[in-house]
Amino acid sequence: MCIVSNVGDGYRDNFRERWPQVPLQPTFTIPEISRVEFDALKREVEALKKLLGEAKRFDEVTGQPDCEMDSKVKFIRQIADAVGVDLKDVFGPRG
Repeated sequence: MCIVSNVGDGYRDNFRERWPQVPLQPTFTIPEISRVEFDALKREVEALKKLLGEAKRFDEVTGQPDCEMDSKVKFIRQIADAVGVDLKDVFGPRG
């Protein structure tokens, strides 16, 4: 399994435990949460962005470019969009 896909699985699978107050489906909006909680989630997504960037470079070097699944990318983009983190330099512009 490519590293980007693995990172996406880990983030998605543990998200509900860390952020039970944030609904995921069918629409993703951040409910009334404190500024402290919002800022913590944004920092988490910014750290995830850096990790995904490094994972993407590793996947390219090992011949596994663009191996992530659309459903994982969609999940991570929804969260990133909600907290104002741009992921186009990781996953490219939206198609």
